[in-house]
Amino acid sequence: MVRIRKIITFTLFMVPFILGTGAPQTALAEDGNVEKRDHVCMMQDTILAVPGIPIEHEGRTYYGCCPMCNQSIKGAPEKYTKAQDPVTKATVDKASALIYAFKGRVFYFETEASRAEFARQPLSYISGSSRAGTPTGGET
Repeated sequence: MVRIRKIITFTLFMVPFILGTGAPQTALAEDGNVEKRDHVCMMQDTILAVPGIPIEHEGRTYYGCCPMCNQSIKGAPEKYTKAQDPVTKATVDKASALIYAFKGRVFYFETEASRAEFARQPLSYISGSSRAGTPTGGET
């Protein structure tokens, strides 16, 4: 009986995601400063068309696109709560960092000056890395 209940619960949880209705869709927003941090999936570093799911971690609020983002942040908090400012190379906390969107991705900054510098020539900061917004430059 417990196994059947688990299968039903899993099926009810996964079917909306398989059909594409369970998570807010990402949107390729215009390039520029992002002021609505709740419209950023901080696990995938993408812009969302609608507000994401708030995820509380160590007294700070991060945002994700689906319930699996909550599991991701709990399983690997350093990977998903921190990012590297592509200009200064400083590690920043995604919950409080300044955000800039470029080509559907978001990047995190420690200061307005570094965000403005990135905005002037973004390709020079991201051309060498496929995921420059992450702490290690690796895949998320």
